[in-house]
Amino acid sequence: MIELKNVTKSYDDKKVLDSFSAVFDQGSYLLKGPSGIGKTTCILLILGLIKPDDGEISKPSDMRFSVCFQEDRLFEKETALTNVLAVNEDVLVSDATSAILELLPADALNKKAGELSGGMKRRLAVVRAMLHDSDCVILDEPFTGLDDEAREKTIAFIRARLNGRLLIVTSHDERGLNDLQVVNIEG
Repeated sequence: MIELKNVTKSYDDKKVLDSFSAVFDQGSYLLKGPSGIGKTTCILLILGLIKPDDGEISKPSDMRFSVCFQEDRLFEKETALTNVLAVNEDVLVSDATSAILELLPADALNKKAGELSGGMKRRLAVVRAMLHDSDCVILDEPFTGLDDEAREKTIAFIRARLNGRLLIVTSHDERGLNDLQVVNIEG
């Protein structure tokens, strides 16, 4: 379980989160709100990559995360397969290959990440996160740049590979995510 209690975070003079509280227990959550409201800030706080100005964040000290950030953060000069295996050392090459081929065309497998389209990079980042051994999967705007068909396939891929882990997704678009528990961030 992850709990945020009255968390406040500002950047310079702009307060992004103001006494925000939420509990992420077992299950799948959609963290939603308009652009710039603090969804990514909330994720960065949960991951411990930034500290709150005020409030508390509690989570198990041994909680393992896998993350797909808004930026794909791929190794541009490495192949799609190498990108997945680089952060998933215990995953078999055959399993990584199979997972990639669920979301990308076969010719993308050995292309360098820098040669892939934006939507293909996004799906590759999702594959990498979903294959990582973790207790909690965080996907920050995972459907950016995806057409409807790719979005549906990606949602199905995420669901099939969740395996009981806690899921936190940020998205402006709720299509296909109606069954997720909604946590609103309001300004």
